[in-house]
Amino acid sequence: MIKKIPLPYSFDALEPYYSKETLVLHYDKLYQGYVDNTNKTEEKLNLARQNHDFENIKCLEKNLSFFGSGAILHQLFFENLAPKNDSKPDENLMQRIRQDFGSYETFQKQFNEAAKAVEASRMVPFSICS
Repeated sequence: MIKKIPLPYSFDALEPYYSKETLVLHYDKLYQGYVDNTNKTEEKLNLARQNHDFENIKCLEKNLSFFGSGAILHQLFFENLAPKNDSKPDENLMQRIRQDFGSYETFQKQFNEAAKAVEASRMVPFSICS
């Protein structure tokens, strides 16, 4: 059984870059759904193992992978976001950034433009397993 992690900051802590409404949606709806469905699928999988009933094993394993990865990815998402911080990377990282990008400002610009172009994965329908 997996458990939902506590959000390490308030829902409005990421504004204006990430809205409170969007964070509430991701944390209370999407993440909660992934956690709940991972646990439900694990229960069904354990029951199938106990009963030696593997008719739906492919479906259950697919759903466990889908919901479990959704839960883990959301957890990583929440743990790696933070309220605005004006500090810069340590000198070793800064040296590498200058080597690879020419300047910290160029790195920031490329990072921000790449972030804008990221396509969110769409929710694919999952199978209902008995």
